[in-house]
Amino acid sequence: MITSNEMSYEDMKAAIARGSLCMECNNVLKTVWGGAYGHNGYLLVCGRDMNHNGITRHNKKLEKKIQEGYSMETTALEKLSEDKMLERVNMARFPQEMNLQEKKLLAQVAITYGFDPLMGEVTLYQGRPFVSIDGRYRKAQETGMLDGISTVPASKDEREAWQIPEGDYFFRAELWLKGSTRPIVGWGRVRKQETTGGKGYKPIETNPQRMAEKRAEAQALRKGFHINLPSVEEIGSQDEEFAGQVPTVNISEIVVDTDTGEIFDEQEKTEPVQSKSNPAKKSTKAVTPPEPEQEPEQSEEKPQAVMPRDPATVKSIPELMTACFKDFGMQPPAVLKVLGASSSSAIVDTPSECYIQVANAQPES
Repeated sequence: MITSNEMSYEDMKAAIARGSLCMECNNVLKTVWGGAYGHNGYLLVCGRDMNHNGITRHNKKLEKKIQEGYSMETTALEKLSEDKMLERVNMARFPQEMNLQEKKLLAQVAITYGFDPLMGEVTLYQGRPFVSIDGRYRKAQETGMLDGISTVPASKDEREAWQIPEGDYFFRAELWLKGSTRPIVGWGRVRKQETTGGKGYKPIETNPQRMAEKRAEAQALRKGFHINLPSVEEIGSQDEEFAGQVPTVNISEIVVDTDTGEIFDEQEKTEPVQSKSNPAKKSTKAVTPPEPEQEPEQSEEKPQAVMPRDPATVKSIPELMTACFKDFGMQPPAVLKVLGASSSSAIVDTPSECYIQVANAQPES
């Protein structure tokens, strides 16, 4: 049961209206006056057993029924059109909490990576896609390479080596791939402060051990199967890998590369990205447009394109993609085509030089 000391009566009624259920048995919830139970206030309790603790927004029976009737594998998901994937987004648990642009972003990410939003395998949080542990497990099992995964609480020596303070939960996961001689190790941690300060009914507060275990599993699966998206289980974590911060993104400014699945936005402020194939190339000065080549039969120079912005302000590949989208209405595949690159990692020039190339490739108005 949850007392009015932990949750206001208005929040209790709101939880019932949202369809929240008992975490232990998935039965409906109700409010009762707590006088007969030694509490001078309202209680939020399970309609079947008042001794049950915790609430959830997962209807396990319904979700199992949906999974049995509508589950799909990666190949089928990747072949869905955006409209068909949007249908699955709208059938998910909380589509009303997303606007149309967010739904389209989630649909495109789901198609690109082959995750199923209907099954809760991928979701958005503050404008960013996150993968659930269920999604990682399904993808791992589909490869046929997963040979097992085991989790245990970290030993005393491991906690000391990682400098884990008393009160934090720390788990070790070992993932085995078929044919491997050593396991891939993942670590999961729930800090003490993550388990307090709330209203006492979130999973990380009611079962922090399981959340630490999930984080360890998710890290091991991410290492073993190279799906480089953050995990739902890491939301709120202060660990270095996730940093506890998810930047708020203006969805209207997001550009999605439909070929590679890369997501670009203006808030990604990084240093100029150098090509992996040409790491020695550096540029710290503002780049000026190159001198146009002389045509043998002509004496006049081709006029330079008018730059909507100073090329020197374009300092990273994400900024390049966003600038080209805003200034020229070009999506990443079109930008890569102009640059003669198969992907963003194959770009050999600096972002500012690339911006100039794209600007010069625009048709004369």
